[in-house]
Amino acid sequence: MSNPYSNYFQNSLWIIPVMSVLAIPIYIGTGYYRGLLTYNNSFFIYKSSIINFLLVLVSLLIGYFFNQSMPPRSIWPLMYIIIISLNGLVKIGLRDYVRSLSASKKESQNVVIYGAGSAGAQLINSLSTIGNYKIKFIIDDDKNLIGRSIGGIKIFSPEYLKNIKYKIDNILLAIPSASIEKRKQIIYKVQDLGFSILEVPTIEEITEGKAKIDNLRRIEIENLLERDIVLPIPELLEKGIKNKNILITGAGGSIGSEISNQIIKMEPRNLILVDSNEKNLYELINNLGSFKKNTSFILGNCCDEKFMNDLLQRNNIELIFHTSAYKHVNLVEENPIQGLYNNIISSLIICKLSSHLKIPKVILISSDKAVRPKNIMGASKRVSEILFQAFDNEFNETCFSMVRFGNVLNSSGSVIPLFKNQIKSRIPLTVTHPEVIRYFMTIKEASQLVIQASALAKGGEVFLLDMGEPIKILNLAKQMIKLSGLTIKNEDNLNGDLEIIFTGLRPGEKLYEELLIDNKSKSTIHPLIYKAEEKYIIYENLMPIIDEMEKALINQDLYKSLSFLKQIVPEWERSN
Repeated sequence: MSNPYSNYFQNSLWIIPVMSVLAIPIYIGTGYYRGLLTYNNSFFIYKSSIINFLLVLVSLLIGYFFNQSMPPRSIWPLMYIIIISLNGLVKIGLRDYVRSLSASKKESQNVVIYGAGSAGAQLINSLSTIGNYKIKFIIDDDKNLIGRSIGGIKIFSPEYLKNIKYKIDNILLAIPSASIEKRKQIIYKVQDLGFSILEVPTIEEITEGKAKIDNLRRIEIENLLERDIVLPIPELLEKGIKNKNILITGAGGSIGSEISNQIIKMEPRNLILVDSNEKNLYELINNLGSFKKNTSFILGNCCDEKFMNDLLQRNNIELIFHTSAYKHVNLVEENPIQGLYNNIISSLIICKLSSHLKIPKVILISSDKAVRPKNIMGASKRVSEILFQAFDNEFNETCFSMVRFGNVLNSSGSVIPLFKNQIKSRIPLTVTHPEVIRYFMTIKEASQLVIQASALAKGGEVFLLDMGEPIKILNLAKQMIKLSGLTIKNEDNLNGDLEIIFTGLRPGEKLYEELLIDNKSKSTIHPLIYKAEEKYIIYENLMPIIDEMEKALINQDLYKSLSFLKQIVPEWERSN
């Protein structure tokens, strides 16, 4: 018995040549062939659906118009699906063939993607178009994803990394939305297994168009020292800033420039930025960009009393952030007269003029090195603190307060830029002592906390910033070598890339730093800001010593200068 459908098919063979002839002008006219094969994605499927629907429809109309034998209606949808499928297979096959040709001409890397979320999927798609990455597998902590795959690439648990028998060039961290603590855990785990690690940009960088998902980069040590963000308290951040005339001394320095950057966005009436360093001030002008309205950049020395007096009166200053100081411990130790004069006399002049002109509030930026100082720089900062406390007690119309904290990341004199330069130059990293530890904080976080502490100031307080956990400098050096994709050279690994050498503590350097003198502090409404009320010398007893010390400094009399320093800060002992 004959199949009735066979007659339909035999009589409908006209469709094949008609569609073949129609396809060429339709595909060319609609730009179906114009897409670059390497970058074919889901868009070409949608386009193919529309174009091939047009092809089938035109063929159907021609059949009716020329009264041709037509196949059953149920065949047309099937025919449409078959055409789309064949088109898709051909396009995808050609795309993968072109990519394989491109990859074969490049030196490829074996990589593993850590993160099976949307960022990981985007990264897989992006890397597949580049062609010089071979994605071996994906790692994820989510147990529900383990054993599944993305684009044919299988997902494993982190434990699988321990069993790899072949070379992996890099682990690509693709979890841009993870918390800082989570990222740290992953990075440390991967590094402990001996793998090099790169990361994708942050969500903010991607959404703002500053970077693409495949802009892979080395992880900076600053990222591992950061803490999960404690958002500023809005009323503290802008209180006392908006519509005020504000002066920042040492504005071109590390902390001064970031405080300037934060304050300028809070709409002060006028912002006066003073620095004696021409280069720093010029860089500050460029860095502040378009936010320079109602901002003055003044080149001058805070130790020049007449200059400062004219500046304060002319601008009707209402708030001063005194950040100006020499901060390099070893340089001040070798140049004690200049260090003492700059740090102490600038603070003295600020205090004198502020009290005389009844400036409402003055904030001193101090240092953890002022606590039981072992160096001249720390002792000079402690004298500045005592000056501020004495003036606050003596003059009620001006609020004098201090903010004390430790090292900020990438500030001038910080160990991190030193290590970076040593790694870049492939020379040994120098650590003074295997047990030396320091506190670290980002410049942005420190500056925001300083501004918020100023809003809390009532007078005479020493505000302390919570610096987090102390970091052993030796571990910091090791971490930076690993993050650079290099290995540590030591007795266990004689073929390593970089060694760490110990140079010995420098004069005036301590193994660890402190923030409190009397070990007593009180909390404030901000979880990272504490305050202490510490002993000081009253104004009547302090000023005669300060006056004599100023004369000795002017006369370059080091012996007398240091003896007066010892009177004010008896706990200070000069290093040999």
